[in-house]
Formats: sequence, C-alpha cells, structure tokens
Amino acid sequence: MNDNNLGFLIANLPEDVEKLVDSGEFEKANKLIDIYLQRNISGALKERLNFERYRMEILKKEYIYDFEMALKMLQEQIKDFEVEELERLKEERYADWININGKVMFHKRFLENIPKTHPSMKERLINKPQENEEARKLQESIIKEIIEKGEKSYFIHLKTGIKFKKGKGRLNETVRVHLPIPQKARQIKNIKILNTSHIPKFISPETYPQRTIYFEEKLKEEESFTVEYSYENHVKYIDLDYNKVLDRQPNFYTSEWPPQIVFTPFLKDLAREIVKDEKNQLKKARKIYDYITQNVIYSYVRPYVSIINIPEYAAYNLKGDCGVQALLFITLCRIVGIPAKWQSGLYVDPYSISPHDWAQFYVEPFGWCFADLSFGGSSLRKQNEERWNFYFGNLDPFRMVANSEFHYNFYPPKHFLRLDPYDNQIGEAEYFDKAIDRDDFEIIMEKIEIREI
Repeated sequence: MNDNNLGFLIANLPEDVEKLVDSGEFEKANKLIDIYLQRNISGALKERLNFERYRMEILKKEYIYDFEMALKMLQEQIKDFEVEELERLKEERYADWININGKVMFHKRFLENIPKTHPSMKERLINKPQENEEARKLQESIIKEIIEKGEKSYFIHLKTGIKFKKGKGRLNETVRVHLPIPQKARQIKNIKILNTSHIPKFISPETYPQRTIYFEEKLKEEESFTVEYSYENHVKYIDLDYNKVLDRQPNFYTSEWPPQIVFTPFLKDLAREIVKDEKNQLKKARKIYDYITQNVIYSYVRPYVSIINIPEYAAYNLKGDCGVQALLFITLCRIVGIPAKWQSGLYVDPYSISPHDWAQFYVEPFGWCFADLSFGGSSLRKQNEERWNFYFGNLDPFRMVANSEFHYNFYPPKHFLRLDPYDNQIGEAEYFDKAIDRDDFEIIMEKIEIREI
C-alpha cells in the first residue's frame, strides 16, 4: 500500500465482508473483496477493502498460538495451571484471541499480558519478574523534588537507530530510512545531533510535528543506521488549582482528526456520562483522567494500524497500552471542549529506555499540561496517590519527545504505508519499490549519559 493517509477508514466495510472478517473467515473475505473491487464502488471503499486485506495479513502475523500451544506455554509459566482456566481467560478476554479460518488463535504477547491484567495469575508465576527497586525509588524521589522545589532538569545523551538482520536486506539496493529524533517542545531544549552512521539526506526542522533524520544509502549486509544526539529536559511543576480556572477558554485542538480522533455516538455518550454537568474545564479533564486510570487496564495490543478505532477499542475493552489510553483521553477531552493533543517518543532513565506515549491538555491560566494515563493508572493500582495525582498535569524529566501530533506525515514523507502510520518511536525504512517489514531489522536504543543539571 502507498501513502500514509488513512482517511478512508471512516468508510465501513460492506456487511457481508465485515461478518466474514469478524468470524475469522479470511480466505472467504478475500474472495468477496475481489468481487466488490470489480463493481462500480467509490474510491474510498476500494481503498478500505484493499486495506482490509493488508489488515488481515497483519492479524495472521500477530495471532500465532493455537489453543494447545497457548495452554502449554501457560502451564510452563503459571503454577498448577489447568485447561479450564485458559477457557475462562479466553471467555473473560484476559487472553487476547481471534478466530482465523475456523481456529482460535492467541496473540503473540498474550502470555506477557495475563499477569498484567489478571492479578491472581501474577501471584502464581513460577518466575516472577523483579521490579527495579532503584528505578522506582528514583522516580518517586524525583517527583517529590519537583513538587517541593518546583522544577527539575536532566541532560540526556542517546544513540538510537535500526540494524538490518543478516540475510534480510536486499544488498546494494537503495534503502530509505527515517529515524525519530528529539523535537523542540515545552520541556525539551538544547538539542544537538552529535554523530550519525551515514551522512543524512535531510533533517526535519526542530518544531516539525513528527521529527526525523532521513538517510538514503545502498544497503550492505547487517548494516546499521544510527543517530547520536543529546538534549536537555527541563520540567516545571504545574500546581493545578480548580479555583483559578478562567471562564473563557480557547477552542484550538478541539476538532476531530480522522480516522482515529473521531466523535462517535458511543464516545460522545461516554464523555457526557463521565463529566455530567461539570463546567470547570480542569475538573472535566480530571474526571476523564480518573475514569481512564481507574477503569482501563494496561495491556499490550496488536499494531495500531490493525485497530480501526483506537479510542473505541480502549473504551469498549477497558484495556490498552500507553498510546491507546492517551488517545482515548485526547478524544474525550476534545468532545467536551478541552484542547488536547499527543506527545510521544521515549521514556529514558538511568535504568531503562523504551517507547512511550502520553497526552497534553490545555486549560487557562495554566496553559499546556500533561497527562500520562498509563503511569497514572499504574500508580493508582500500587496505591501511590501522590504519583497518581502528579501525572495529571505534570511529567518526570525522563522523556525524549519526537512527536507532538498523531497521524502526521514525515518530512520528507515515506512513500509506502508506514509500519505505524500514526506514531514513530523506533524508525521506518523502505526500498524504492516496497516497504520494509519490521521483522527485517533490529532496534538500537543505547543510553550514553544521563545526569542531573
């Protein structure tokens, strides 16, 4: 598929195609799509049908374990696990599954998800994961200092990129690589590109909504494309006070942004149910934050490109990862007239580095504030009320911000549909004639220096 514009997702599938896809009859669905594509249908519906073919292929790659294999994996990891328990986990949707051509297939990360979403299963793990106590203590002490002293700053130096796996690249062919790099944001300053594996073809401006460094090179065996950069993260504590909220509020960032930030009847009803007759903008935002952190459980999900409506996915299933939760917050805020937008990149502290997403919302006189739904929800479940309250309005200084908009083209744009059309945290690559699959490369994320300033 070409282009990164997914506006056609607002078009519904024909009813008979949708029934076949939902029941997992992918082969029959493909045959029926062939029939529809021969008819005089709209351009948007043609794109939607072709996309559904692509989406079914993604689902087949994501849901890879049959019932017997899933049971075996669980019995190896969870003490005294019985077959009836898997049936129950499946029925109660703790184990993510779909039907594919008449067979129940579980998601490739279902085993990681079950202890996250089902507390009793976590207690029965044979090999319990050890929480990094030092990282937890650092985060809590940093939050206390930010609240008490009003600010905190860190210098962060990273090396990130991708490395092509042995035997996976088309050697001596031109490859185009887009890697995320820090953008100028409210908390990000003094960005420096220190080193690159190749001479970049282009570096997008510091304020570009999805900032990247772009390479175009003849591919060699097991070649790495990397960028080394540093930046400063300066966070100032925002002491939110409901009594200081102004009556007059702006209306920017309150519109729909299809195909994901869409005000569906279900989401509009949910937003009204959450905020009721509240008029104070800050209180409305807090009600939405509380609803999500109290009800939506953190869960790994399949690629965003395979989820037709991400906010509804979160609201219906009451589960989702950091980005799914952030997008539900943004959409609900916009529905009730609160400006809200995206921010994402990496979470990086002295102990770890990983992709992460969160949200921003705007209330006068405070301006842009932050909301980290997944960190907030995790804090609440660990009964840490101070941290739960902190992540409504504020952030820690351990962020690399690469993206400030959701579903935005690169500059220069990628020609073929991105692996993640909506966000960019690890990078994308393509040849002149086709996209490059995620299985063809490894991710490079290295911490070089992290220090307080």
